[in-house]
Amino acid sequence: MNWKMIFNPFVKFDDRHLLLTGMLFFVLNVFGCHYAGNVNDSIFHYSLPDADQGLEEILKINSLSYIIAIAVLFLLGKLLNGKTRLIDIANTVLISQIPLIITIPFTGLPFFRKATESITLNTQHPENLPIPYVVLVSIWGLVSLIFLIYSITLLYNGFRTATNIKKWQHIVVFAAVSLFIIMLSQAIL
Repeated sequence: MNWKMIFNPFVKFDDRHLLLTGMLFFVLNVFGCHYAGNVNDSIFHYSLPDADQGLEEILKINSLSYIIAIAVLFLLGKLLNGKTRLIDIANTVLISQIPLIITIPFTGLPFFRKATESITLNTQHPENLPIPYVVLVSIWGLVSLIFLIYSITLLYNGFRTATNIKKWQHIVVFAAVSLFIIMLSQAIL
């Protein structure tokens, strides 16, 4: 195993294997969101639902967030390189979400929920904040940030591989469109 395979699996593995892996993790994402009590309302963003939602509603919201990301990135890819394939963009979005999907179950654990609820309830009175909970949530925030950076790296490397972009202007457009996708998806969902 080398670094290239870790940070850019799109050049190493077959399209079908990547798609199957991505779809498997998407299913795990739906169940993980149900367990943790959140929804994946855009790529790189999980939020608490408006009400206690069932699997069907979580599946709908998560699916739409992936579809929006795939559609917008596919359109951008076609603009930048007419040979861009839909399967490559779909794989890029699906695989890039795996690091974040791995983090979902932790947020649903009872002790972590208790820690976040305790911190939320005591934000008005910082002197009452339980230090072990603050440390736990802070450490998990750092770990989650590392997974988020890895996820963004996978999205960029996958898109770069799918579209063969090299110019810095294309990279800037990709970054801006990625931010747009996040805001658009959250606004719609």
